[in-house]
Amino acid sequence: MQGRNRRILSLLLIMVALVAAVSMYSTRLLFNTAIKEERVRLEELVQSQARLAEEMGWMALAEQTSGGPKATREAILDHIARAQRNFELQSRTGEFVVARLEGHDILHLLENGRTVSESAPGARVPLDGRGDEPMKRALFGESGTVVGPNHQGVEVVAAYAPITLRYDRLGLVARIDLEEIRAPFIRANLNIFGVGVALTILCAFLFIKVSEPLIHELQQSEKSYRDLVEGANNLILRINEAGEITFANSFARTFLAGRDGELLGHTLMSFFDVASEGQGLDAVVEVIGGEGRQNEIPVRMADGRVGFVSWTVKLIMDQGRPAELLCIGNDATRIHKANTAQKESEERFRGLAKASPVAIIITDIAGNLLYANEKMHELTRATAVQLAGQGWLNSVHREDRKLVWKHWLERVGPATDKVELRLMSGNGEFVWALWQVVEMGNARGDAAGNIHTFTDITEIKEAQLAMSRLTAAIDQAAEMIVMTDLKGTMTYVNPAFEAVSGFSRAEAVGKTPGILAGGEHPKDFFADMWETITGGKVWKGRIVNRRKNGERYTLESSIGPIRNHAGELIGFVGVGRDITQQLVVESQLRQSQKLESIGELAAGIAHEINTPTQYVTSNLQFLHDSCVTYTKTIERCRELVGFVSEHPDLFPDADFRERAQAAMDEEEMTYLGEDVPAALDESAAGLKRIAEIVRSIKQLAHPGELAKAFHDLNEIVRNAITVSTNEWKYVAGMEFVPDEALAPVFCLKGEVGQVVLNLIVNAAHAIESKLKGGDGQGTITIRTRSEREFAVLEVSDTGTGMSREVAAKAFDPFFTTKEVGKGTGQGLAIAHNVVVGMHGGRIEIDTVEGEGTTFTVRLPFEEPPAD
Repeated sequence: MQGRNRRILSLLLIMVALVAAVSMYSTRLLFNTAIKEERVRLEELVQSQARLAEEMGWMALAEQTSGGPKATREAILDHIARAQRNFELQSRTGEFVVARLEGHDILHLLENGRTVSESAPGARVPLDGRGDEPMKRALFGESGTVVGPNHQGVEVVAAYAPITLRYDRLGLVARIDLEEIRAPFIRANLNIFGVGVALTILCAFLFIKVSEPLIHELQQSEKSYRDLVEGANNLILRINEAGEITFANSFARTFLAGRDGELLGHTLMSFFDVASEGQGLDAVVEVIGGEGRQNEIPVRMADGRVGFVSWTVKLIMDQGRPAELLCIGNDATRIHKANTAQKESEERFRGLAKASPVAIIITDIAGNLLYANEKMHELTRATAVQLAGQGWLNSVHREDRKLVWKHWLERVGPATDKVELRLMSGNGEFVWALWQVVEMGNARGDAAGNIHTFTDITEIKEAQLAMSRLTAAIDQAAEMIVMTDLKGTMTYVNPAFEAVSGFSRAEAVGKTPGILAGGEHPKDFFADMWETITGGKVWKGRIVNRRKNGERYTLESSIGPIRNHAGELIGFVGVGRDITQQLVVESQLRQSQKLESIGELAAGIAHEINTPTQYVTSNLQFLHDSCVTYTKTIERCRELVGFVSEHPDLFPDADFRERAQAAMDEEEMTYLGEDVPAALDESAAGLKRIAEIVRSIKQLAHPGELAKAFHDLNEIVRNAITVSTNEWKYVAGMEFVPDEALAPVFCLKGEVGQVVLNLIVNAAHAIESKLKGGDGQGTITIRTRSEREFAVLEVSDTGTGMSREVAAKAFDPFFTTKEVGKGTGQGLAIAHNVVVGMHGGRIEIDTVEGEGTTFTVRLPFEEPPAD
């Protein structure tokens, strides 16, 4: 009862604390809202007062102009003072203040409608001093609200605004002490807290009165539950986080500790006859098993014997962690002993047969199946039904069944010979097996059946066959093949290695591949290679080596790991192809074609650069002359307008001020405003054109890359169009329709640019041949798009087209239909080699003789996988 009262008191204190927190939060929220509303109200008052003062100033000035009294600051302040005295701020601490800036001080002029003497305390406040921030802002032309200290250091809510008169600027500030606003909310907070505490105490009293019958009912339910648990013929235990028993029914106490024994406080693991590293809850769960499982655990009983208990557990979690375990155990000692004896007799033979690495079947004298182990099912992939009777013979290859009959069924006496045969494993596949038969006798010594064993020798047979084929293939291969151990020492080289490197097998075996080093690669190159292959990956690339006679050569190489049957790395194998001559020919052919194209385009490029340079020069001279006139005109206008602005008293006439502003030559300024920007645009276009041409030439003439990278196909096409402008602009119009969303292509940029340039030049020549000096122009259309894993480039022309025979030979080297001096017949051949050979893409021709031709190039976005 005392514990319950303590808990109720704690709950009551928590509720009081919550009421206090809620009342404080609500009071704070209302206080902030009141501050916001007060700031809005003060700002409206200040703005209205400032506008009223300004209007009074202008009215006084108007009276002075019409012959009335002079509009002095004192007269205007007198009007403002009377207005403030007649206005109620509805606050005991509120005040209106009017001040002006005098030197580096703020001079207070009015406070709540009363004039402030200059000698009064606080009448003059330094401008750079602390406090009176609202008045500083008002005097500098700002308006708004602020919460902070005034010039006396008191926290206030203030609104400020400037009063702009003709010859002066005043500042107006309205403020109220923050404490005046806060006090009512503090009193309200105390009232709310008091009411909340009273209601909390009342609710607690009502809760105690209502809950007493429920508590009594729970106590009765707990008693019924305890009677049920104590009367059960099962072990019922509760285990805490430390693995200790916190509850045990009478059956559990009798079973584990005797009738007078005590279990509470003991660890459950101490009664288990199993090895365990711990005693806690985790150890109990590990031994018994997870929730929903039933495991028989050996348990030391009260009389010292070892019994077996089948446990069912329920894990109770607390905040995601195991907190308690409910265990219910059934005495399964008798059942366990009976099952153990039966299992031991059944498993002796099955354990031996199952553990056997060979397939075993047992048949009777007639060959009918009595037993087949798992290995037999694994090798034949046949079910027990399919092997039943003499069905196991169907798993023997048709051509090997005669061996079975010859060495077993038709043989008189024991069959002990070992025979190699094939067992069918389904889907037409088979495994090689070494078959042997042993007779099995009964207790009287008579033959009762046979034991057949089948040892899988498929890997041995396949290894023998693969070894013979591999040896022949390696010796006859045109590529160099080298095998090394894990240290990189060469253990085998094929005849192609001897032919390419000049080293004999006897000279190479036992050495490292360092004897081939050509000195062309840095140490990082070989370090990266070694890291790749020792990591079990395949390295691919080009290596420059040196022959025995000192001559260098380039290999297209692939080096990979060699693993044994266990998957362990035991060495490396390298395959290389000598591409030295191929690289030389390809380089010469590409450079020759590139130089030929650039030579043909050189004259046109010079013309293209010269023309924009001329009009850029003329336009710049024009801009120079125009800017002189423009500068002088602007300067005259600036001087005149500045003089008029500085002396308004000398030029009261509005017409005169308008004539002063009209001093600018409107016609001249209009001319400059229209033609100068046009000249600048034209010059910028010319310079941009020059930059494009030069950049495109540099991109096209740049030496070919050694490695592929991702490039923008649209940019490559634009460069080629720019460079070839002189070839096509006199005979055709150019239409480029790019796919701006096209992904970058993994390619050699220079080689692909040469392909595009060749296709554009060919299109221009085809259109020129069709026109033959006549009027009009053809059209070259270039499109890019994506098509699954390919970037597609289409180059179409309205030229002469090709016949079927010409189209069939278009990609043949040195085949051309152009006149002498117009082409070499290598352009399309090189394009085909670049697209298909270097990039794994495709190039196709769609042509109609007399109408035009479309070349379609497909380049893969990514590097095509190696075959």
